[in-house]
Amino acid sequence: MAVNTVHPEMKPYKVNELDLTPGVAPLHEESNSWTFLLTNDIEFFITDIRPGGAALKDNHPDADHFFYYLSGHGYQILDGERFDYGPGDGIFVPRGVDHEMYPLGQETTHMVVTFSPARQAKQKK
Repeated sequence: MAVNTVHPEMKPYKVNELDLTPGVAPLHEESNSWTFLLTNDIEFFITDIRPGGAALKDNHPDADHFFYYLSGHGYQILDGERFDYGPGDGIFVPRGVDHEMYPLGQETTHMVVTFSPARQAKQKK
């Protein structure tokens, strides 16, 4: 089952990261992303940013964004304010807030990422 599409039937399913084809998120460098779920209400994926990579400045005017960090250290800049992160940290980015992310050190940043509602550009109608 392709999970990176809107599921109008909304049937339960299970998916494993190894079954998904990685993509690269827009405005990300040295990064891969695996979409696990995309409905009209939520977008859920895992993203890796390798050492030397970054998530360049972006803004989502119609969706809240949440990051939960599984590994890696670094910082995000949200509307000009710096927020450091490490494993176990969560960072909420309300809709309309400029945000960018910079991993530090030699460890890959591995994180859970959500949008709610899902970004209009990725939804298939």
